[in-house]
Amino acid sequence: MIKTMLTIGTFDKDTCKAEITMEEAVNRISNIILSNDIEGATIIPNCTGIYKMCSTGEIIREPSIRVEYVEAIVHGDISFQKMIDEIKTELNQESVMVEIAEVNVSFM
Repeated sequence: MIKTMLTIGTFDKDTCKAEITMEEAVNRISNIILSNDIEGATIIPNCTGIYKMCSTGEIIREPSIRVEYVEAIVHGDISFQKMIDEIKTELNQESVMVEIAEVNVSFM
């Protein structure tokens, strides 16, 4: 199984501040995930992301959202990139951090 972890900031890339509420960001991400045939995910709001903006070099600390899901899929495909692009566009993000790991999963 493949575990995918996304970390998504909530500050608008142009204004460097939150333009929507955390609840609205979670709702938008949820809708994108479900529209891309991912059957279930864990969404963890209110974590903190720290990174350097590519465009300005500024260090940003922002409220972020962590998304985790497990599926037997390959991530090099166009549909995965499409989902990431949708999230970036919907939340006006410079990037989304993507972590992918092969894991053993059991539902007990």
